[in-house]
Amino acid sequence: MRLSILKRSLTGALVALAAAIPSLTASTALAQETRNPAAAGEPQLVRGGEFLRVVDSPEEGQLRLEVAVRELHPTGGAGPAVLLVGAVHIGDKSYYEAVQEAMAQSDIVLFEGVKPGGAADDGADRDDAARARITTQRQRMLAVFIRRQAAADKAYPESLGAVIDGLEGQVARIATAATSDGWGRPMTYVLKDAGSPRFDLISLGADGSEGGEGVNADLRFSDQKPLTKDELEAGNEGLQLKLARALGLEYQLAGIDYNLPNWRNSDLSIDEVRERLDAAGASGDMLFNLLSGSSMSGKIAAFLVGLIEASPQMSMMVKVALVETLGSADAFTMPGNKGEAFMKVIIEDRNDAVIADLKQIIKEEPATKEVAIFYGAGHLPHMEKVLTQDMGYALTDLEWIPAISITLADLPGGEAQARQMQKMIQRSLEQQRRRAK
Repeated sequence: MRLSILKRSLTGALVALAAAIPSLTASTALAQETRNPAAAGEPQLVRGGEFLRVVDSPEEGQLRLEVAVRELHPTGGAGPAVLLVGAVHIGDKSYYEAVQEAMAQSDIVLFEGVKPGGAADDGADRDDAARARITTQRQRMLAVFIRRQAAADKAYPESLGAVIDGLEGQVARIATAATSDGWGRPMTYVLKDAGSPRFDLISLGADGSEGGEGVNADLRFSDQKPLTKDELEAGNEGLQLKLARALGLEYQLAGIDYNLPNWRNSDLSIDEVRERLDAAGASGDMLFNLLSGSSMSGKIAAFLVGLIEASPQMSMMVKVALVETLGSADAFTMPGNKGEAFMKVIIEDRNDAVIADLKQIIKEEPATKEVAIFYGAGHLPHMEKVLTQDMGYALTDLEWIPAISITLADLPGGEAQARQMQKMIQRSLEQQRRRAK
């Protein structure tokens, strides 16, 4: 009875976790179950869509999550081939090696990653009111990092440089950019002896001088509402990194070499994402909260990760559940107008930035023979639709790469228990689909 209750809790937590990682689960193309012959001649069951699928071989006791690499060519003959390479953010080390190899011959690779604010071409047409809003958002983000460091060190950092030194990866790049205000001037960090907050972040406004009114007024973090509990409890590590470690898998940012000379970051900036979410009526904080793990589903997942680390058996069940969950992407569309607006910005608006970069390559770099686009698998259905319907491309080749492979009999509890968990997850996913409809 206790194990059954634990499994039901796990099922709900995995559903919440999938909802918290939209780039993994936003695919809109899901096909019905089909049976295909396995390589060894045994029947296998294939579930999923055109970009993510689950391959289940009951006779062999094998379960795999596979990700598509889809090659498209312009039907008119002019222009580069485009390789759509699906990414999941945690997977086997061999998966990241395989996708890196798949893109090795591409002239240019466009990859996903929300850019820090303040890029050279970011915000050139913004008015002063928009720059003021960006400044207050950046102050709030920096304040979260300052408070986290103060809690960890039992003392407030002496400078913004000390704050940045305590961060890593994309978060460090975003925080570094946030130390400049919306006009590109350095933010001033002030420590106080007493009062709340114990520090301040100050921008001198549009005119760069103390005082002033309207857009010229100084902007101070101390004039904003206090940070919320959710903001302060957000973890420094993303859920995906924590889950990868707990499951013995690789994290995408560790498994892929992004520093190759022909690799180009193709995405919106964090300021652009926040602005578009605000304009669509969705909170600009949703992206940061989901990525940092401060949402309710993030808290559930953080609790779940703790259980996984303490129990190999729990790790086994989650790994099976993760394959089934990610292979059933259609069950996790976000309902309601705000959810739809959020997903449009996260998927379609960011895709538009990639398509714009691709069009620029076609126009300005005509010698390019192949462009690979390495993006979360949930982005690719919309991206391929634009390529085929608007840009005259057609699908010419398809390859599937295993992302997570499981031999069920080798796991703690054996194949029978894994199959029991698998059925429970499938029932939960089906219930989720019916509720969504």
